[in-house]
Amino acid sequence: MEITAVTLREADERFRLRSLFGLDRDDDDEEVVVSGDVTLENLPLDFTELDTWSGLTATNSFSGLVVDGDLTVTDWITNWEMDFGPFLLVRGDVRAKNFGTSGSEVLVEGNLEVAQTLAGIYNHGRTVIKGDTRAEVVLTEQHAFEFHGRLNAEIGIAGNFLQVADPAKVQVGSWAGHVLDLRHQILPNLGSRSMRALRGLDSDFWDYDRRQVLSAMEAGRSLLRASGPRQVGRETPLSFEETIREVLRQARYQEQDRWDDGFYTCTRESEEPFVEVWFSEADEPAEADEPKAPEELDPATELRGYAEALIAAGYRATIDPDDDECLQVRR
Repeated sequence: MEITAVTLREADERFRLRSLFGLDRDDDDEEVVVSGDVTLENLPLDFTELDTWSGLTATNSFSGLVVDGDLTVTDWITNWEMDFGPFLLVRGDVRAKNFGTSGSEVLVEGNLEVAQTLAGIYNHGRTVIKGDTRAEVVLTEQHAFEFHGRLNAEIGIAGNFLQVADPAKVQVGSWAGHVLDLRHQILPNLGSRSMRALRGLDSDFWDYDRRQVLSAMEAGRSLLRASGPRQVGRETPLSFEETIREVLRQARYQEQDRWDDGFYTCTRESEEPFVEVWFSEADEPAEADEPKAPEELDPATELRGYAEALIAAGYRATIDPDDDECLQVRR
């Protein structure tokens, strides 16, 4: 691997940078060029961090990075600054565990393989993949994504900013938001007006908080919702209410949330504190014609199931004498 600093004039002659990126820079500004294939632990795609990473000295911050070959990153590529960032041009393939951008412009001329999450957050950046793309999650929040080859993912959060060249080459398990063609026209057979696909993500990421998403990516954490009951560390003591919720989760009952009907709990203080348990509808229930909408649950059946699971776990679960849609649970 050879890392050098070259002027924008020279880099433009070699790589046509001004035709690829919106570079409002002088010809004497400098770029980092990596010649040949390169393997890195991580790649910080922000101005001062890129300078430090390169080990080179520039009069001003380097305005971008060109990899004239394949780029393999063991861990993450991240760009935190929302409004700007150095460009990234990779003339070969890219492999990374996580890849997240905000204000940077990115062009991958080969294929992109991301083990976990490919994310673009905020509208000052742009990411273009000329080859095929594969990731667990592809997420865009006002960030322009262009996919010119195949696109494979478990979940696609399109945010009305995701564009594909050929719908026939797209295989995504579930969508949230509309998908566009390269003329910015909505594709009727891809995407979804519903945002229910977000339920496939851990609830920590439903609001696409940029810092939370990028922090998770740098920590090597998948955005996907864990399957099965949540594992709780034994070193952390649980409150009585949290213990009740955990019993119901372990019994495979759904907890009520933005898109799912399920149980809801509340602690009541008295001489003998107890926890109330209700069946509650989702905050944003599915529409009748919505594809993959969950099966409608019967409140009375669910409540009986909650009682049976809690009694089996050694708790006293009785119907509230003043509200037959509520359980009172005591030790």
